[in-house]
Amino acid sequence: MPKTLIVYHSRSGYTRRVAESLARRLRADTEEIEVVGERPGILGYARCALEALGEVTPAIRLPRRAPADYDLVVIGTPVWFWALSSPVRSYIMEERRNFGRVGFFCTMGGSGAERAFGTMAALCGREPVATLALTDGQVDAGAATALGEFVRALRGRRASARPRGRSRARRKAAA
Repeated sequence: MPKTLIVYHSRSGYTRRVAESLARRLRADTEEIEVVGERPGILGYARCALEALGEVTPAIRLPRRAPADYDLVVIGTPVWFWALSSPVRSYIMEERRNFGRVGFFCTMGGSGAERAFGTMAALCGREPVATLALTDGQVDAGAATALGEFVRALRGRRASARPRGRSRARRKAAA
């Protein structure tokens, strides 16, 4: 089994819940991307939106785990205003030379996954082996089928059935 690292940022907890579930299913290590400085309340929410829209790269804490030590790095992000979250942008910019195979997942209120995944692929300089997009409502419902299909795709096994809705896990050609 390939050695896997799940890296994620989560402001509201949705992306963390997905990351923890994936880590259990893949027996993977986890790394939470932590921003230097707090962003509480409505002003923090507004700041996050502006950073995402402005493609800002905020300061993040040094990671504890080296992505170069892993066969697969799965990167998770919330979608902020139809864009990649700024902390995940910072992480990718700092670590992209250390990635082998990558997979992406995101959580969102309603839409923006394709744009976020496109940005992630461009920043990484490679296409993901699989992607997973879940709305917050799907995360609240458990999303077991979508998570299982994503895990199978990450492991290189064909999913038994096509996922439905925004929670689809899609195989993509490895870079």
